[in-house]
Formats: sequence, C-alpha cells, structure tokens
Amino acid sequence: MAAPFHVSTIENCLVSPPPDSAIPSITLPLTFLDIPWLLYKPNQTLLFFPKPPPKTTITTVTTLLKHSLSLTLHHFHPLAGNLVSPPPPAEPYILYTKGDSITFTIAESNTTINHLSGHHPKHISNLYSLLPKLPNISMSRDTHVANDNVNVNLIPLLAIQVTVFTDFGYSIGVTTQPVAADERTLDQFIKSWASVCLSLLKKESFFVFKSTPWFDRSVFSDENSLKMSFLKQWWGLLNSTRDSSKENDYHFVKSTFVLKSSDMNMIKQHIVTKCMMMHEDPPVHLSPYVSACSYIWICLSKVQESVCTKDGPMYLGFNAGGITRLGFQVPASYLGSCIAFGRCMVMKTALMGDDGIVFAAKSLGKEIKRLDMDVLGGGDRWICNWKELDIRVVGSPKVDSYGLDFGWGKVEKVEKMSSDDYGKVNVVSLCESRDFKGGMEIGMVLSKEKMSAFTSLFNGGLVALS
Repeated sequence: MAAPFHVSTIENCLVSPPPDSAIPSITLPLTFLDIPWLLYKPNQTLLFFPKPPPKTTITTVTTLLKHSLSLTLHHFHPLAGNLVSPPPPAEPYILYTKGDSITFTIAESNTTINHLSGHHPKHISNLYSLLPKLPNISMSRDTHVANDNVNVNLIPLLAIQVTVFTDFGYSIGVTTQPVAADERTLDQFIKSWASVCLSLLKKESFFVFKSTPWFDRSVFSDENSLKMSFLKQWWGLLNSTRDSSKENDYHFVKSTFVLKSSDMNMIKQHIVTKCMMMHEDPPVHLSPYVSACSYIWICLSKVQESVCTKDGPMYLGFNAGGITRLGFQVPASYLGSCIAFGRCMVMKTALMGDDGIVFAAKSLGKEIKRLDMDVLGGGDRWICNWKELDIRVVGSPKVDSYGLDFGWGKVEKVEKMSSDDYGKVNVVSLCESRDFKGGMEIGMVLSKEKMSAFTSLFNGGLVALS
C-alpha cells in the first residue's frame, strides 16, 4: 500500500532585490481597476518541470532560482512590497521600501511528478500543498496617512515555493495578490525570471529584459468615477461576515480537459447549424473562446442541475483584458491589474434545452461585443454582479506558458488554481494546450462523483458532434 501523500518543508528564506540595487522606496496608488480585486483571494499558478539533466543537482537548481529571482525583483520590485490597507476613509496602496522581500520555500514530496502533473483527476488538497501561503497579515505604523499613530494591515503580494519529487522532477508554485498583478503581469514576471535564470546557467553576464515594467498609474483616466464607487463598496464589505465554509476538500479533484482547434471549430459549426434550423442569425462573435466556453457552460450546468431545481437566470462571468479596450493608452508592460469583467445570463430552461448552446454562445458573443465597445460600461455593478455567478472563467489560452524554460527543460504541466475552486462558484481555468497548436486546456474542480459525470458529458458530446 502506497504511503499517504506528504509534502515537507526543507527551507524557508526571504529573497529581496540585490542589496546593491539603487531602488528607491515607491508608493503606488491603486487604480479603479485594482480596487475590485481587493475582494478576491490570491491567484495561484503551478508549473511542473521534468528532472534536470544529468550532473545537475537540485541544489544547483534551487540556488540559481533564488539568485535569478533576486535579479528579476530588481525590475519588478513592487511585487516584493506590500499592500497597505489603512482604516477607511484612507485608501489602500502598494508600498515598496528597501529591504522588502518575498517568501521563498523549498519543500520535498514523497511521490513522483507524474502523480500530480497529468490531466487525470488529482486531489485538490494535494495540489494546494505545492503552493505557498502568503505570510500572515502584520500590523505596522503608517506614516503615509494623516494620523501617524494609526495601525494598518501589511499584506504581502508574492510568495514562491519549489517542491522536489522523488524522481527529481520539481514544481514551482507562485501565489500572488490579484490587486498587484493580473495574469498578463504575472506572465511577464515569470518569463523574465526564467530568462534571467537561463542566462545565469549559460554564464552570460548580461541579459536584456524584453520590456521594462511600467509602474506609472497616472495614465489611467477615471471619467466614470469608478474608483470612489468601488472603494465605498469595499469599505462596506470590510466588516461583513463572509461564508467561508467549504466541504471537505478531500472529496474534490481537479482534472484537465482538452479542446483541439478542430474540436472548437466543430462546436462552432454545430452552433451555426442549430441557428439555421431555428431560423436565427448566428452569434455576433463566435470565436474559439466563445465556442469553448459555451460548450463548457452547457456540460457543467447539466452536471450541476440538481443544485438549482427552479427556473431562473444562470450567470457566467469572465475576465476581460483592458489593455486594448480602454479609451486611453496603457503600455503593454504595465505592472498591475488591468482587467475588466464580463457577465452573461441565460435562463435555466433555455440553457438546459436542446438549443442551450445557441443561447449560451449568443449571450457570450453579445457580452464580448459590448465590452469591445464600452469595456467600463456598468462597471459600478461589477462587485455586486460577482455575487450572482454560477460559473467563473479565469485564465487565457493566449498566454504562452508552455514555452517557459528556466534552463533545465520546458514546463510539462501548467495548473491555474483558485482559492474559490470548491466554493459556491464553479471556477473554470483556461490555458493554451501543451500538445495541440491552437488548442485549449480546461481546468475543472468538482467532487469525485460530479467529475465522473462531467467527463462523460464532455467527451460524449464531442463524439456525438464528430
């Protein structure tokens, strides 16, 4: 009988930008696109890597990872700082001061990398043990508000954990506060870190960042006064009681499903054919993303049908990139959160009917088109709209995570995690496919019983369409 899964900590250390870095203290105000994400728990990413080449020890790997991380933080130093949260009505902000650092944990597991890096169902608790926890909130005196004696919360923004498996494969777990970095920023940070590490491994004394992170918040124009609206809503929720109860996470598993480009095209053609049979125009924006999300929405709603027995609205929410949609220019290298929010609605009877995928695709397509035209329209309702979601889609298949290489081999598996994975909202994570160009990997967390049902619906539906 195999021993129970276990992860033990070998070392906890702090990594700062290089001591000789001439980095001044920096205070970054939060923009109106940052404030809503104060309500979200940290984002977490798991990267699985194969065993390093012969004659390369794990000690060499972890030493270079720490050194290259320090050099990378020279450019991304706000991530080594903290979110400062003073009592209302003072506004929260990000503060970096010289000497600030991030927690870097080295751990070891008693299993092989294949046990956790495949597409097969994995216990969600096992995956979370490979991810670092941000240090507990500490109390400090704040000299940046009118009353110097007020106590404030200091909330770390980033933590990293490297876990070594028995076959010497390893994982890198990254935990970040969403208020400090959206997926675009996190992707830039990790790719820069990998580039620096690769340069050190090749003994190159000089490396060039493709783009220097941009910190300036003054480029943001808040013509709709969304910041104050969001702050008032956030302040109102600070002392509210949240339902943090969850079922035993041991009963929840995470699996990965793959949609090839041909699968998404097949779903698209199915939707178009159904529209013709219904004598209706096809959805206004029938992209691979819309086709995939519509199919996932139908499969997941059927699995969760017993949760809601009455007819009513069903809501799917997703993150929408803001860099290209805002009415003012924001540099692509901007460090921070620059994403908006989209929400789609279909009545349950329509969604669960024979033509449900058409209604799902039309709702998704209509919302994406609306965001393209006015990404901030209705923004003051984002926070309250989140409370009504049945499904939340995170991640993007446009992010090239599988090209990552710190010098000892490309990443074998990417897992996007969410602290809400087994809460009241079903969280679906998307990323590019490792094996199929133009394909998409879909991360799903469900109870063991519902995962079995979802797998049958998902795979069976594709067979029926082929």
